[in-house]
Amino acid sequence: MDIETTRWTATDQLDSDAAVLAYLEAVFEDGDPALIAAALSDVATARGLARPPAAEPDIALDSVIRTLKALGLELTAKAA
Repeated sequence: MDIETTRWTATDQLDSDAAVLAYLEAVFEDGDPALIAAALSDVATARGLARPPAAEPDIALDSVIRTLKALGLELTAKAA
């Protein structure tokens, strides 16, 4: 008997502000810059943004996260 599978993506689950917030909180808690960047991309895709905003930061995300941690701070998400 064959098992039928379907494709799963995080963007399919990000259908409410609460889901987005929970997703980002979990990712920020992990602290992995690559994971945070991927999650932000997932949220942008779920919200219908084809690409990130035009103004790109001059500082790498991993540098920001390392600096915050060194200062005893953490990055968090909050609904606007």
